[in-house]
Amino acid sequence: MKKTINILSWISLVLAVFSIGGLVYNILFYERIRPLILRFEDITAILDKMQIPAAASFILIFIFHISAILYIFFQIMFFKRESFLRALLFFLSIISGLMVLGDFALLNDMGKEHKAGLDTSGEWPVLYISQLVHILFIILLILLIFLTFRKLSKIHDEDIVLKDEAIFINAQYIGIFCGLFGIGVFSALSAFTKLWALKKGIFIISFISVLPYILIVVYWLIIKAKEKTGSWYDEKQYLDISRGSLFTLIVSIIIMTIIFIVQYFSKAFEFITITWWPFYVFFALLLFSGSTLYYAKRASG
Repeated sequence: MKKTINILSWISLVLAVFSIGGLVYNILFYERIRPLILRFEDITAILDKMQIPAAASFILIFIFHISAILYIFFQIMFFKRESFLRALLFFLSIISGLMVLGDFALLNDMGKEHKAGLDTSGEWPVLYISQLVHILFIILLILLIFLTFRKLSKIHDEDIVLKDEAIFINAQYIGIFCGLFGIGVFSALSAFTKLWALKKGIFIISFISVLPYILIVVYWLIIKAKEKTGSWYDEKQYLDISRGSLFTLIVSIIIMTIIFIVQYFSKAFEFITITWWPFYVFFALLLFSGSTLYYAKRASG
């Protein structure tokens, strides 16, 4: 496992460096076509020169994300201690990777809208926010790679065992990230997106937002599959989960009741329509993971 992580470290590092170059090229490409699209001018000449290298950059960046996901997953399997940075990068690797596909689809949609003479000004900020997420992920991954090089030089394979507590804590970190991301996304969509667009994207956005948590839970279930259900949690974990569940139940009911009352009596909050359900789900996930992590850390501290 140690050799595998070393190999994946170098592969991910090389791909990360090339991906930075690909992102820079794509951003320059976007800046060349954006003013023309906004002015409804012809972009054929620029596409002929730059679209093939841009497409190659997309493929490279997506391959990098696949490598990074495998690299981080092997780290989660290998190291016995939980890690905030590792959990954050597992979350970001999946979100950023799916955003690469979203960038491609968004550009394709904007191209069709440009040909139809439709305004695309509201879609460009989404594209550039996505590029910031990619850059943040690459920078943090490079940081993790160098930290891992230093750790691996000081340990031996026999010192590393899979520890359930690490997976348990990492799952709570990822649950917090997914909860915050889902709440942020749906709050922004509720405030700035039309109802028809919300209905079109609500399911896929919800799935993307919660996918990292689903994957870490599935992994935890796989490693627990050979054990009896009653032994999946130790006594402390059962207590942490019970406290977190009770806290989530009480606080989520209170907060959602307040939101309902405010929305009922104030027209300013009528924009909260069909997004109330995913908002509740991600809010509950944030409360549960956050409170469970708090109790687990308090007990261990």
